[in-house]
Amino acid sequence: MIRFILARGPVKNRLQVFPAGLLLFFSIFLIPFTKTLADPVTQGDKERYFSAVAGTASQPDTISWDAKRGGTIFRVELAGTDKDQFEIMSSGENHAVVVFNPSKGNVGIARAVLRAKSATGRTVHVVALTGLGAKGLEGENEPPLSRVFDALGYRINLGWESLANHCKPELQGDEIAASLFEMAKKGPVKITPVARYSPDFELPFGYYINGSEGAVKHQVGTLAKAGPYPEHQALFPEMEGDVSFDPGKAEFGFFVTGPDHSAYSEDHWNQIYHKENVGHPVRIYAAKDRNGKVVKNTYFICFEEARNGDYNDYVFLVENIKPVIATFTTLFNGKNLDGWDLFLEGTGNTDPDHNFRIGNETLHVNGRQVGYVITKGSYTNYHFKVDFKWGAKRWPPRENTKRDAGVCYHISAEEPFKIWPKCVECQVQEGDVGDFWLIGMTTIEVDGKRSPLKDYQRLQKKKDAENPTGQWNTLEILSYNGKCIHILNGEVVNYGENASIKSGRILLQSEYAEIYYKNVMIREL
Repeated sequence: MIRFILARGPVKNRLQVFPAGLLLFFSIFLIPFTKTLADPVTQGDKERYFSAVAGTASQPDTISWDAKRGGTIFRVELAGTDKDQFEIMSSGENHAVVVFNPSKGNVGIARAVLRAKSATGRTVHVVALTGLGAKGLEGENEPPLSRVFDALGYRINLGWESLANHCKPELQGDEIAASLFEMAKKGPVKITPVARYSPDFELPFGYYINGSEGAVKHQVGTLAKAGPYPEHQALFPEMEGDVSFDPGKAEFGFFVTGPDHSAYSEDHWNQIYHKENVGHPVRIYAAKDRNGKVVKNTYFICFEEARNGDYNDYVFLVENIKPVIATFTTLFNGKNLDGWDLFLEGTGNTDPDHNFRIGNETLHVNGRQVGYVITKGSYTNYHFKVDFKWGAKRWPPRENTKRDAGVCYHISAEEPFKIWPKCVECQVQEGDVGDFWLIGMTTIEVDGKRSPLKDYQRLQKKKDAENPTGQWNTLEILSYNGKCIHILNGEVVNYGENASIKSGRILLQSEYAEIYYKNVMIREL
């Protein structure tokens, strides 16, 4: 097993040169100030990090220094307000063995300083010690992610401070929107597991590269199971493997693989591969030192294994990367219908009564006529997005019913213009957004059951996520090798597999109700 500690230079056992000024912070504020700035301090170990359940001792850690510098060591001592929570097990001329031993009830962060002194009383080596005490193992006993960052010396606004939060995709605090990265400069990327508070099992982790077959995983290492110490509930958990990798010029994301599923930094892979699990299992934050200064090209990748939203299950610090914003292609330019055809019942490919109008980069659909606008291009394996909201108008014969529209997809370029072409439809109707409508003998499997052949068939959504009438909604459709996933306002509301049609054009409906569409875009997968 290899235990890695974060470092800006070479990675050393249980060593990290953390944000500048932190050692001085410890020396000035947490211990009696007895040494002068002229006192020599050896190069090497500066800070050590421990974790333990209150009432138990941590794994011992051996701290070494250069015995040739500073003279013969006369004694090694602990100082600081929390020194009683640490213990020197043994010491010699060039080392000391230290444990963190928080008593019952001592939950949270403890800080102290280890000093090695010469016979004259001169301090020749100083190490800042940080311990993180937990109530117990797993569940509600774990330290919240905010406390983990505080212990490690990073000042990051997570967006919450409690243990649990939620797993919705809306950004929290300083969370960044990017989920893909590239190397920031020549040289390897370093990925260091800095915290793990999860159930106990081996956990492969690494990076993936998107390709024609989906997310291609490249394993970097494996987090270890618990041994004599609870490695699944610890800072700097033990691992096998390396802390560096070279993805070349490729864009890449991050993954972990638990006992029953993998979690990816891009949400769409989670929704495509593992619909039963968390759809947004990764929150990513730029590293900021204790003063709030951004550490260049350095990010925390925080994974959620379950559904309580604590995101402390596996926390990695990754160096030498920069974010890449996933590129979506705009389908509607907000000015005209370039790239689209239109069709209206009764008038065909013309719109004499201006059923479709454009203003403020929005497609305003009056809705009095039944029809659609449809992309000229066809698409296979994609992530489609559109924002919509309802207007006030409803027209006969549906002036007293639910407002109705829809997004139809997988329409063959050979299909004639008609109401309605053979397709899969994501229903856009008040209270029913996300239903499947299968049109023209189209079939799909939902919950392992194949739909029968019919001209029209409805398969209801799994949950309701629609905003109140008059507010904007974001509708997303994932299409990947026959899988069709409907996502409304960040929530997966319907999921089908093995669709009988898998590619084609996309249309936006007009169906007796006023509706507005904007931000129509697509990203091919």
